[in-house]
Amino acid sequence: MIGAGTGPDDHSGAQVEQHTVLIISENPADSAVLSACLRRALPRRFALASNDNLERPLEALLNPDLDAVILAEGPESEYLLRLAQKHFVPAPIILLLDEVNEHTATRLREFGAQDYLLRGQLQDALVHRVLDYSIQLKQARLTIEQLSNRDSLTGALNRAGFRAHLERAAERSNRYNFTTALLYINIDRFANINDHYGESNGDALIQALARRLGNKLRNTDSLARLGGDEFAVVLEDVGSAADVELIVGKMLNSLSAPVLINDQQVSIDCSIGAALFPEDGADVSDLIEAARNAMQQAKSVQGSKYIRFSSQIQFDVTGSNTLAAELRTAVRKNQFELHYQPRVDLHTGLLVGLEALLRWNHPQRGLICPGEFIKECEDMGLMRTIGYQVIQHACHALNWLQDQGMEHVDVAVNVSFSQIQDERFVGVVKDILQRTDTDPNNLEFELTESTILKSPGAIKARMDELRLLGISFSLDDFGTGFSQLSHLTELPISALKIDSAFVRELPHNPQQVAVSSMIIEMAQRLGMKVIAEGAETYEQVSFLREQACHQVQGFYYSPAIPLQQLPRFVQEQRFKRRERIPS
Repeated sequence: MIGAGTGPDDHSGAQVEQHTVLIISENPADSAVLSACLRRALPRRFALASNDNLERPLEALLNPDLDAVILAEGPESEYLLRLAQKHFVPAPIILLLDEVNEHTATRLREFGAQDYLLRGQLQDALVHRVLDYSIQLKQARLTIEQLSNRDSLTGALNRAGFRAHLERAAERSNRYNFTTALLYINIDRFANINDHYGESNGDALIQALARRLGNKLRNTDSLARLGGDEFAVVLEDVGSAADVELIVGKMLNSLSAPVLINDQQVSIDCSIGAALFPEDGADVSDLIEAARNAMQQAKSVQGSKYIRFSSQIQFDVTGSNTLAAELRTAVRKNQFELHYQPRVDLHTGLLVGLEALLRWNHPQRGLICPGEFIKECEDMGLMRTIGYQVIQHACHALNWLQDQGMEHVDVAVNVSFSQIQDERFVGVVKDILQRTDTDPNNLEFELTESTILKSPGAIKARMDELRLLGISFSLDDFGTGFSQLSHLTELPISALKIDSAFVRELPHNPQQVAVSSMIIEMAQRLGMKVIAEGAETYEQVSFLREQACHQVQGFYYSPAIPLQQLPRFVQEQRFKRRERIPS
């Protein structure tokens, strides 16, 4: 059995953390050389794992006490790597090779190898350094994954964590033949709360509602926050649709109780849609769509309402009085506009970039943030058209910046999967650049990891075409998904953006300190810019500056503002630098 092992203290008397290493090789000389090398490590921090149970390799690789594996290349090595990938083996795997070339290195990365060692170069210092680095990197990845599966405001699962949990629940439903229910919950007119009481009170309301929902759940159930005003609840092993309705009734009663905001009692209406697995959806995507469809039906009825999905009732996307009709009108009349959030160079204090953020200028409701309409746009297939309008607006903004003497300010545009996978995308972008006479070297496209993961090969080809035009790319929300470091070396990415979830509690949260510092150091070593999002306090900005983060954006400097307000922002920044006001 693989044991954790213990070792002596270091020379200072402090207890040294022991790392258990499994060596897998058919050649006894490999085990002898590596074992001796690990025993010579000072301080003594490596313990050798027993390889008695390698007849059951998966059991050996999944042992929770294991910290690293050194695997000699041989007839079974590719099989073991695939096995480890399939079952998400947490310990890093380091290949022992006779020689290496570019083809071999690429193939090993594809199979999930963390690093490699060469038999002719097994110097103690190198082996120890490779093991230390691989173990630390794997631990950092696990920390990122844990943080990225949780919503930082409520502690509930986020989208990534929710999807993973729902998939596991569906597997258990199939295995044990029970029913799982998915509830999709929307807080009606939540934007009005933010408008009237401010975002901090809006956040407090979200936290209160999350606690109320959590109090109604069993240990086997889970709560997720999918967006600003949307939650999801997974109810495992429910007896019938009537049982779900009983649970939802208790939730609605709890959610509808007034909440105290600024000494005022505020009542909230919620719309809840439900779908049952496997009855209402044969797979997870169908189930989510069914529950969301039911929620949209509930929203069409005034007041708090619960509706169970029915295939006979669909969300009306063609009616003349629905949100869908208003969105079609908005696209036709070009009612969408951009506000721009400044990106500031932390070394010079200068404005160096802008992120273009979409707003809907509704004729009756005024400016509406994308959280209220973007999902509907995606469902209706409008994002491509809107996306091209956004790129055109951004190009006009770049030309305006040139006229104002701000030649070195980049404009970043978020690009969705539905846009970049469009076969016409590169051609349309070329046409926009030519018609607007815009310098593409100041245009930046922001992609998320989830977008890239949907079709890595095709998106890389599209990115290479756009890079030839002069357009640069940044990886948005880095660390919030299932980060694959191969993206950073194989794709033409010039900047990493640290998600606001890892900035929110800096410098007081040690996990956020560790993750943000690691991302900054990694970007620097790869020659990339690193941009932190969501900075709101002087302490956050000071910490990021000390860590040599290149750029920052957030409310500390400015919210997203209309383009015409930028000259005033630039003047204020110039005044702060001249008067040495902290910024």
